[in-house]
Amino acid sequence: MRIVISGHNGFIGGHLVRNISLHYSDAEIISLEKEDFESQNFNGKIQKNDLIFHLAGVNRADSDQEVYNGNKKLNSLLLDHLSNIKYSGKLFFSSSLQEDSSSLYGKAKKEARHEFKRLSEELGFKFYFLKIPNVYGPFCKPNYNSFIATFSDKLIKNEIPNIIQDNTMVLIYINDLIHSILQLLEDHSPKIESEVIQEYKVSEVLKKLISFKQQYLEKGEFPELKTSFDLNLFNTFRSYIDLKTFFPKKHILHSDERGFFSELSRSGSKGQSSFSTAKPQKTRGNHFHTRKIERFSVIKGRAKIKLRKFLTDEIISFELDGKNPSFIDMPIWYTHNITNIGEDELLTFFWISEPYDENDPDTYIENV
Repeated sequence: MRIVISGHNGFIGGHLVRNISLHYSDAEIISLEKEDFESQNFNGKIQKNDLIFHLAGVNRADSDQEVYNGNKKLNSLLLDHLSNIKYSGKLFFSSSLQEDSSSLYGKAKKEARHEFKRLSEELGFKFYFLKIPNVYGPFCKPNYNSFIATFSDKLIKNEIPNIIQDNTMVLIYINDLIHSILQLLEDHSPKIESEVIQEYKVSEVLKKLISFKQQYLEKGEFPELKTSFDLNLFNTFRSYIDLKTFFPKKHILHSDERGFFSELSRSGSKGQSSFSTAKPQKTRGNHFHTRKIERFSVIKGRAKIKLRKFLTDEIISFELDGKNPSFIDMPIWYTHNITNIGEDELLTFFWISEPYDENDPDTYIENV
């Protein structure tokens, strides 16, 4: 299966690529770059029967008119090329709820949707679209399109977020949006179900993010995550932490003549605790999660913990020693492992945010 994606380096595009690579390993992903749009025939990257996810667009420019013109040009180039090759596959177009606003960005999206629909009727290819609300989730660029990304980044940097207008925002989590889009690969029309849409005032979201900073960053506690929105928002918040400088974190030790005591994790939500031993030079792990929160605490022995973001090459390493018990919290979408690098047995305590469910494990094998 050939899948062509425009906007693959963007927030939604990056998550789409990760999910296709994870769940549809037989798919061949072809990425459209800026120079492909500027070439005479998209550098031959598009074939007649391809499945196309057209996510690319212009969100920011010096003026609203430039945003409109940039989107108009981008979409016109693709429309012309599809017409020239007599395209007959499936095309998904990411539109926006701003279609219903008076903005020039919304106008550009609406006009493009109508043009793709018209061409699909002329050529006979299948056309799908979604009017996408405000999307939030890990790895979204701060100070760009998402106030949640911007607020999270500022709080972690000890800066003060500024609310310009305390509007009620229609929100969708990135995983829920990607699930809706990927219905196309199951021969279903993409549809955003009402239960995955949340509406919150900007101030309500900021209040939650401030509580995450106070509990997690300042106290090392996992906050109470009552709803899926809370969990998704917390995973979004912690994705802006600089892993290299924030971890490892030392456990607070309380000692007397009997020995010492330390609290390993405190959480306002349910979870599962466990421990493991590892013999010298043995490794555990080599997997990642897309929603679970997980803490590794080294209690005895010496360990190297390694992390790598899925589909990237950079490996982040930490060395922990049980003489100074400390922990690393695993970010979602980062494959991770732990190796005993000492001469004695390694003892590690694990806390994870939900008990293991073999029917929904959210655990994907991937070597670091």
